[in-house]
Parts: sequence; C-alpha cells; structure tokens
Amino acid sequence: MTSVSNSQVAKSFRANRPKSVQWLGRFVLSSLGWKVTGSIKEEHKNQKIVIVVAPHTSNWDGILGMAALAGLDAKISFFGKHTIFRYFGLGAFLKYMGGIPVNRANPGGAIGDAIKKIKNIEISLIGMAPEGTRSKVAEWKTGFLRIAEEINAKIIPVSLDFAKKEILLGEFFRLSGKREKDLKDLKDYFRSFTPRHPENF
Repeated sequence: MTSVSNSQVAKSFRANRPKSVQWLGRFVLSSLGWKVTGSIKEEHKNQKIVIVVAPHTSNWDGILGMAALAGLDAKISFFGKHTIFRYFGLGAFLKYMGGIPVNRANPGGAIGDAIKKIKNIEISLIGMAPEGTRSKVAEWKTGFLRIAEEINAKIIPVSLDFAKKEILLGEFFRLSGKREKDLKDLKDYFRSFTPRHPENF
C-alpha cells in the first residue's frame, strides 16, 4: 500500500513540485512505517481552508508533517517562528514548502500580521497547530479560529496518531461561531488520537 499519494489532494490544491520531492516524502513516510489517509476533494476548490494539525507534542510531528506535505504535493502555507527561518538552508527549504515567518513576540500582533499576509497572497490551504508549542498547554491558542473567521475559511482537522502511525485528513469541522465551544469540540476530537508524548497533550 502506498504511504501517501498526490491523488489524495485535488489538482487545484497541488503545488506541482518535482517528482523527486514527492518521492522523498513517500520514502520518508514508508521508511518510518507511516501513511496518510483521507483526502481533500476537488469540490472544495476556490475555497480557503485552515488545516488544524494536532496533537503536537514532539519534533517528529514537524518531520512527519513535511514528509506528508511533500508526498501529497499540497500547496499549503504554514506559519513558523521567524528566527527558524534565519538558519542557512532550513529557512530556504521551509519557504519553498510554504513557510511564512511570523514574529511571535506579540501574539495579538502576530495573528494580525498573519492575516495581512494571507490576504496579500493567493493561499488556499493554511496549516496551523492550535497548541502553538510542543509543551503541554492549559489552553489552545485561538489564532487559527480568528484567521478562519477573518478570511471566511473552512476548517479541516488533521491528526497525527503515533499508535497507528497514521496522519488522517479529517472531515470538515463546522464552526459554531462560539470560540470556546469550537476549541472544546476540536480538542475532544483530537483526544481519540495518540500523540508521541501523551503527557504533553
């Protein structure tokens, strides 16, 4: 069985990266025994979608996420701490894969900056980790909900399950308009998946 395929992402959402990059993503996932299930269908083209990725408890999440992104050949933008982009080679690679540097020194300002960047460039898929860190947090950050509301985007939950070694592209999550309820419902949904470090979730 193929670990991941670009056929899981509608053509309108593909980045059309070189076949070698897609092969590398498949190779990494296959070597680690992981697979990607689910899909993003063509019926959602011309829509902005915020992809909420959780649980996020280790550096492996980022490695697996990048491999899945390459294997799916998805054209997605994601936000990262601006200092990471200063590293030689890594910064260029992250930008190539869709990374957008954001200064998190001012959380409120960072979200405003992110929204402005999204509106200024053509982005259909936006990836975000609601926890904002690998460490255990009492409350999730609401930035991804604010962004979804501001750009009128739909939300797809994407889970990393270390018990099954599976990344699942879930079904669309319907926003209620009440942030506290939406956060609780999403967090309850992600509890059914096993993170690498359960104690941090």
